[in-house]
Amino acid sequence: MGGTRDEVDRRRAFVGLLAQPVLDRRRDPELFGLVRHPGHRPELSHWFSSRLGYRLVVTDTGARLFRLPLGDTVIAPRRVELPPRRALVLALLAAAAAEDAEDITTTQDLSDRVRVLTGRDDAGLTAYDPDRFAERKLFAAAVKLLLSTGALAPADTGGDEQRDGWARRVDKIGGTYEVRREMLLRMIDPAAFAAALGTRGPAITEGAERFSVMRRILELPVCLYGDLTEAQRAYLIRQRSRIVAWCTEMTGWVVEQRAEGLALIAADEADTDLPFPRLRAIDFVSLMVLDELYRRRDDTDTVSEADLTAAVTEVSVRHPKSITAEIVSDTARRERALELLRALDLIRPGSGPDRWQLTPIAARYRDPRVVAMTARLEDAP
Repeated sequence: MGGTRDEVDRRRAFVGLLAQPVLDRRRDPELFGLVRHPGHRPELSHWFSSRLGYRLVVTDTGARLFRLPLGDTVIAPRRVELPPRRALVLALLAAAAAEDAEDITTTQDLSDRVRVLTGRDDAGLTAYDPDRFAERKLFAAAVKLLLSTGALAPADTGGDEQRDGWARRVDKIGGTYEVRREMLLRMIDPAAFAAALGTRGPAITEGAERFSVMRRILELPVCLYGDLTEAQRAYLIRQRSRIVAWCTEMTGWVVEQRAEGLALIAADEADTDLPFPRLRAIDFVSLMVLDELYRRRDDTDTVSEADLTAAVTEVSVRHPKSITAEIVSDTARRERALELLRALDLIRPGSGPDRWQLTPIAARYRDPRVVAMTARLEDAP
């Protein structure tokens, strides 16, 4: 990542905010310092607002990047491992409970408050039952989500054991937290929340094509011409040189231009949310499954569900040492591999039933060279 020290620091701040849109001054002092630096902050705000249509809010204690929707659509990376829906609901309820809690609260206090909230006649939700272990486990996951947003901050030293053990110990209060009200109120942007619920927001007309194209290049594995509307495609073709220059200015990375579209290639795999392939079993299996599917594709780069099943089985026969306990069954291998390949946008649901479509970027991974390693393939995420 070349450039002056200020250019490098601004790029670190920009990329850091894309990867971590919630920054806490105490938890993320270095990155927060780069974002709040008087020489970087105005430029970052301009980049996000004029080129992506995002909103950056920076205060004395934190920073929050809001990925505002275009209508009812949010273009953002596909998450491989989504929290259970129930955990997300409980996190929202715990956030509402935290707003009325004392400045210092506990897992048990929030749990009690959420139980009261869901017990109301007008709640419209399945009542939260903390006497069930499954519910307590989901609530513990919900509290971790609030910790990740900066809405709560650990107020106890060495409290990991207390927090993690609360689900199994009904006689414990769990972790102790400071309620960070400023971050709590900025946890959800109303427009983004409405879009998540499928409620169309006000139409964005000025800059809509620019925002859509830039978001696809920066947020997704690849920006394919075939995924763009006619207006978006025309904008990209007309402004390609400027777009490439913007991406280089903001990230320092290289934009790879192909006949099918554009891809922004990170300088280091640590800069991407989903490096592939990593030295772990599921990445190896997914890569081999993709290669097998590429061989079986038809003239339209389509494969059938039968092809997918056969590819999963073939990999286990050819590379039995790559099969770990977590993916020992054909079903587990298929689900995990498909989940990862879809997140990487290498495969998509096809136009017909039981059909899968390989995207043009799948060709980048064809005929992989398998090298024997002494290191053990791990299943760690």
